[in-house]
Amino acid sequence: MSNGLLKYEEKRRLIKIITGLYAFIRPRSRYIFIKETAGLGRFALNIDLSGTPGMVVTELVSKLEKYGQLPERPKFHALGALLDVILDIADTEVPQDDKIFIAGLIVQYSLIADSDYISKLCNDYSLPDYVIQPPSFEVSPPITREKISSDPEFEVVIDDEKGLESVINSEDNFLNIHLLYGGIYCSHAVGQIEIPEGTAKGTGFLVGPNLMLTNQHVIKKKKYLQKTIVRFGYINDLSNIPLRGNVFNFQPNVYHFSPAEELDYALVRLTESPLKDMSKKYSNLNDKSIQNLVQQGIHKGYLILVDDLIAKGARVNIIQHPRGGAMKIVMTQNYVVNDMKESRVHYVSDTMDGSSGAPVFNKKWEVVALHHSGKPYPPDSVAGVLKRAWKGKFRVNEGIPMRAILEDFHEKGISDLLPKS
Repeated sequence: MSNGLLKYEEKRRLIKIITGLYAFIRPRSRYIFIKETAGLGRFALNIDLSGTPGMVVTELVSKLEKYGQLPERPKFHALGALLDVILDIADTEVPQDDKIFIAGLIVQYSLIADSDYISKLCNDYSLPDYVIQPPSFEVSPPITREKISSDPEFEVVIDDEKGLESVINSEDNFLNIHLLYGGIYCSHAVGQIEIPEGTAKGTGFLVGPNLMLTNQHVIKKKKYLQKTIVRFGYINDLSNIPLRGNVFNFQPNVYHFSPAEELDYALVRLTESPLKDMSKKYSNLNDKSIQNLVQQGIHKGYLILVDDLIAKGARVNIIQHPRGGAMKIVMTQNYVVNDMKESRVHYVSDTMDGSSGAPVFNKKWEVVALHHSGKPYPPDSVAGVLKRAWKGKFRVNEGIPMRAILEDFHEKGISDLLPKS
């Protein structure tokens, strides 16, 4: 689809038809038609609706053509949703020949995944006997967020509240550019876990070409693996439109874990390697910097785990899927509260339900902890301590140090599952 769905002449004719619609004469009516009539308001963002009708329609069709399935309307390709609306416009505005052409596009490219609807179009418009193909896009349920795993409880211990407030409020926001490269590189290996597909549960990340680490409280039992998927590339594009990403399944018989009240990890294996296309053609990647890897569009295929001590005052970065939404990254106001304990580390950072299982990175973009839980601080029962903009509170998070997890891997004899470098 990235190469274009329609043929050149088909796209040219479609743009001409839409450009001639009364709704596209004025910017205000264009917006109403796209948002209210077609239900495609997200695609009106970052389109200059004040441009000429031809320019507006060309940009709109291009966005819809490349987008694919609508998350909230799983049977509809984005372009199919627009064409469906145009078919309902009076024949005086859209001639019958143009409607036959539009109906033909829907059928030929399977832009609406409904066999009864397709059959009706063929009958209503006397279409040729197309060999009806499966949808040209993957039909999956819309992502819901109602059943995201709740964060486990933990006790917040802060030794120096005033000192912490001072550190946060005096933060130096000048960050080195190389941090951006690290965020882009590592994001490829982070995905949203859904149980079943369409129901967001948490976050996970690759620690081997097809090996994933997440929380045990996200994937609670081995039997759940049969209906669990991970979605990579679920991000918002430059127009703030969420991309659906790519879905991968898990092998049902690989499940190593530590309970939520202990180290709260689940080590599981995917049926294939999600980043193989970015890494299979290359060798000696250890000699390349993250900046080099990003610039060349290549990846090792997994993130690097280290057993470093996490000290008070260090900064940690988190890549996550908060509230089951598109991927986000936190790189500011992200300080470690206290020196890490044997099996826990606390830090301030923005996280939400759905962030469970996210990787916690040091400044070199190595994974130093597995995000486990978060809560506002001070708790509701405490008053008059820290005064911050967010309802007088900030977010304190608890992570599981990779040092503890790697030691547990060794004790259980599963260290050899990890890559050697």
